[in-house]
Amino acid sequence: MRTDRVDQHGKISLRHAGKMRHLGLGRAHNGRAVRLLIDHDNVLVADLETNTTLAEFTIDLTRGYQKKKQDPGKNQGPAT
Repeated sequence: MRTDRVDQHGKISLRHAGKMRHLGLGRAHNGRAVRLLIDHDNVLVADLETNTTLAEFTIDLTRGYQKKKQDPGKNQGPAT
């Protein structure tokens, strides 16, 4: 777990597996204080003030820039 602030371009930098990774949250979140919950290759980003989930990521070790998952907080499993 760690806290950070979103940069002016809407990204957060994170060192993972010895390399810098850039998590794209979106410019709408620039300057926002966030908390990162990191579990192996999964990262959840929450707003520090409201504790709402802003984005979820699965780190792709072959890429530097990481896209966020669609619909954070929603079940990513198969539809029933």
